[in-house]
Amino acid sequence: MTPSSLPWIGTGLTDTGRVRTSNQDTFAIDNEIGLWVIADGMGGHAGGNIASELAVASIMNHVHTSARPWPSSGDRLQHATTVLTDAITAGKTAIQERIAVAPELRSMGTTVVAAWLCPLPTPSVAIAHVGDSRAYVVRDDRLVALTTDHSLVQQLVTEGHLSLEESLDHPKKNVLMRALGLTFHSTPDIALHPLDSHDILLLCTDGLLKMISDETILSVILDSKGSPEKTCQRLIAQANDAGGKDNTTVLLITPRTPS
Repeated sequence: MTPSSLPWIGTGLTDTGRVRTSNQDTFAIDNEIGLWVIADGMGGHAGGNIASELAVASIMNHVHTSARPWPSSGDRLQHATTVLTDAITAGKTAIQERIAVAPELRSMGTTVVAAWLCPLPTPSVAIAHVGDSRAYVVRDDRLVALTTDHSLVQQLVTEGHLSLEESLDHPKKNVLMRALGLTFHSTPDIALHPLDSHDILLLCTDGLLKMISDETILSVILDSKGSPEKTCQRLIAQANDAGGKDNTTVLLITPRTPS
């Protein structure tokens, strides 16, 4: 299988929203090798934007230059874990090196979520994430989360100290337990997920999730099947119509339409 015939293709869109004056999200798409990345920066007007750009550029560059081809047999999860962990470490290093020469940016950091397609022998996708940007799969008309947020509130929910309903309006819902930055723990969670031929993947920043429900997200995706660009536009429009309190980035990875 040649890269140009990869069975899934990514389409992305980002928007500043209705409240923020700058966009600190960054995303990248490489449909030739099947690599898609989103990062949500934090740390002020300039810092967040710099952190997310450095992370995404470093991850893309590392996979491009360092990754060996997917093994045709053996432990593909181990291969993905090695490559993506090193790529995310490169992103963190780039951020730390920038802080070393610009100490005023010491509070900057970023989340990251990446999807890397393994097309053979059977299709699967490696998902790596740090922070609270998420990956989902749409399968059989259901929206299923593939990541668990690295946030204080999610930890409290997991440990049984908070209900899911209580977590939605918790005053510390934006506190992250992992991120790429100077002081954060940054070990990614990485998993390999088998794909069905009709699966749709969604990567997104929390600007989408703060504004609209999973049910609305699923409805938009199902209603706009066949038009990934329209789906991205509608998801961001829904987030903005609900208040647009944050930057919103969505990246839809859909089965390639036969030519």
